[in-house]
Amino acid sequence: MLTLLAALITMGLLTPFIVRLGTGEEILLDAAYFNLRAALPTLALVMLLTLCLLIKSAGKKAGLLVFGLGIAGSAFSAAFSLFSSLPVNISFPVLIAAFFAVVYRLLSLKEKSLKGILRKAGPHIIHLGAVLLLVGIIFSTNMNLEDSAVVPVGEMATFKPMGYSVLITDIISGVEGEPYGGHSGSSYVSTIYFDVYRWGQPFDSGQVRYISDFKWQQSYTETYIRRGLLEELFIAPKSIDTEARAVELYIRKVPFMSSLWGGFYLMVLGVLILFISGSLEGEKALQKMSFAETVLSKELPEEIKTRTEK
Repeated sequence: MLTLLAALITMGLLTPFIVRLGTGEEILLDAAYFNLRAALPTLALVMLLTLCLLIKSAGKKAGLLVFGLGIAGSAFSAAFSLFSSLPVNISFPVLIAAFFAVVYRLLSLKEKSLKGILRKAGPHIIHLGAVLLLVGIIFSTNMNLEDSAVVPVGEMATFKPMGYSVLITDIISGVEGEPYGGHSGSSYVSTIYFDVYRWGQPFDSGQVRYISDFKWQQSYTETYIRRGLLEELFIAPKSIDTEARAVELYIRKVPFMSSLWGGFYLMVLGVLILFISGSLEGEKALQKMSFAETVLSKELPEEIKTRTEK
């Protein structure tokens, strides 16, 4: 499964290069273009993984039952739009079935030795990480919300679909850095202080900076990031009016990023477990070879001595 997923990703990365090499034309494949075309093959691989794991660990009937429930769940979710996003509606039930299959396979391992457990568990931990990674990718790319608003100091902007409000408490501006080109500093920096409310309740406080660089004649910003178990919040200034003491804020909420990162780390853990398992098997093989050499070294001289006497 992971090999085929890697092939799909590689195809998306290399397609623009191959087209440019063959036709001389430049094309750009954005995330939406590639995700739309890779979704069905990826889901087919996930369904195949679910079926194979359950047939091997729980039997053919149980495997087909969970497989059918995953497909029926996708049809039901798509028909009633449970998540208000068609890709999520279709894929989430299938991924839940795959998650159940991988966890069940892990729990049904019957190995008693550490080496056996590591050898059998490593690939399934990688599978579990891949499923969580796909959950994070699908939700974060299809369910993220973003908005912007101009907010003066002392006023609050409410972003109702996200459930967040931002109160600008102060804006402090000034020149910073080494003198440059007749300026007393190298950049003009505005620091925006704000309070964040979630569903009307105090949630957090933060600050971001909007920096205008005199030397390079460009502006750049800092971003406030609040990471949570189910979602991540990003706030950044798009522009600032120092005379009106107002800032245009950009806010974005991305769900299930923790699932994406958790899946990635689980895949790394699974690979490490496979390496450890392989090293343990190598050590055992070396011990067997050493024992065999010791036995032979004791037996051969006796055999040579016997033949000499004859």
